[in-house]
Amino acid sequence: MSIVKNGLFASLTALFVVIATGCSSTDSSTGSYNSAAVFDRPLYSTIARNSMAYEGIYRNPVIVVHGFLGARLKSTTTGDTVWGNISGRETISGFADYQLRQLALPMAQGKTLKELKDHIYASELLESFTVRVLGMEFNVNAYNKMLDMLRDAGYNQEGKPLPKNKHFYSLFAFYYDWRRDIPENAARLHEFILQKRAYIQQEYKKLYGIDNYNVQFDVIAHSMGGMVSRYYLCYGNQDLPADGSMPKLDWFGSNYIDKLIVVGTPNAGYLDTFVELTGGLQIDPDAPVLPPAVIGTFPTYYQMLPLTSTRSVVYADDLKGKPVDLFDPQIWIKNKWGLAATDNDEVLKKILPNVKTPMERRATALDHLAKCLKRAKQFTDALRVDATPPDDVNLYLFLGDAVPTRRTAAVNRDTGSFEITDFEAGDGKVLASSARLDEREGRKWTPFMQSPVKWQTIVHLNAAHMGITLSQEFADNVVFFLLENPTKSQQNSMKKYQITPDKK
Repeated sequence: MSIVKNGLFASLTALFVVIATGCSSTDSSTGSYNSAAVFDRPLYSTIARNSMAYEGIYRNPVIVVHGFLGARLKSTTTGDTVWGNISGRETISGFADYQLRQLALPMAQGKTLKELKDHIYASELLESFTVRVLGMEFNVNAYNKMLDMLRDAGYNQEGKPLPKNKHFYSLFAFYYDWRRDIPENAARLHEFILQKRAYIQQEYKKLYGIDNYNVQFDVIAHSMGGMVSRYYLCYGNQDLPADGSMPKLDWFGSNYIDKLIVVGTPNAGYLDTFVELTGGLQIDPDAPVLPPAVIGTFPTYYQMLPLTSTRSVVYADDLKGKPVDLFDPQIWIKNKWGLAATDNDEVLKKILPNVKTPMERRATALDHLAKCLKRAKQFTDALRVDATPPDDVNLYLFLGDAVPTRRTAAVNRDTGSFEITDFEAGDGKVLASSARLDEREGRKWTPFMQSPVKWQTIVHLNAAHMGITLSQEFADNVVFFLLENPTKSQQNSMKKYQITPDKK
């Protein structure tokens, strides 16, 4: 009797498994309702592969905009690489005097930030970064994987050999001097877009006989590059008004940008800018430290300071009181932070060789600090304007939320020293709430996100700041948004022009 019962139970169990798996005898990853398998990459369908292979007017060309530190810098006078390869052989700190002079932006009283120019230029996108210290060499990943992903999706990168049966470049890297002012670089982005637009129009005329096609670009902007691109989308190549008022919100960039994919961007700033402006920049634990007085010359650092409303910096004796206003120069002078520190003169002497006395050097540094903070406040206010973009622009956001990220610094009111007291979800550099520009951060919680930026889609990833660009989920979603999710202008183009894939 027990044998019959056991046999019946086994038969019923087998029947249940067949039914549950859709009458399939294959393994649990195929045709199964109850498979819990997770895979590290997709199987691209025939539809997806056809989309990747397509070359034509309905596919927008792509521009990649890097973030802070993301371009190789070179000197026009010496030909030296100023940023992109770090060698520690000259000094224990890793930077010789001439390197500090080259990396620091000029400072001078009586001149605007725009007038302070040097002989350094961005020579190329930093696909990888080489550090040599004490005889050891290691590479830091930058943007090589993201470019690989776009090439795999069928985009033809400028400067690389064109693949067989492809006719023009469709992938461009906008590289810029990341030390300089963000609106200034947004104006350079406009010039870049006009150049590439003219090139694409010329190719379309040769291939399809279309004159002056209204070329639109899809922009993928990482980290600070998202701020450059968002400013350009809103204000185009406008400068910030000299009187401190807001630029005119005319969505000028929407004439040229169809899709803007923002990746790991500190839209509400990030605390590490404050930490590094006061303690120095170290890109890797084994890399040398760039002194605060050098990075304090970069206007971009101040333009990424955490917004006062986020309460990222507070006084230790009054944690719930009024937050520290990081855009007030007097706060920096009182607390001896950054360019206002009293022990900067040895570095200032190296980067200001023509300024003869410590008093003059300090006055020059404080003047530069005040100009940077004033412009940063004006810039961050401009990017907080609550407005809806034109309906022919798609705005996507990718962010990381899996790494404990610096959230709060508590400042000793008497000494100016501070300690990090709180961490929150982010990518290790940028808080998830900052990327979203979620204005509940630092305020009383309410249901649902409150952001002046009207994101069409937000994707959260379990990744660190650069790791977002290496994530397979990032690649899969970006490729889908680029190739399969048309904007209004792309739909209008398909109605207006009847260009078949084989019409070359």
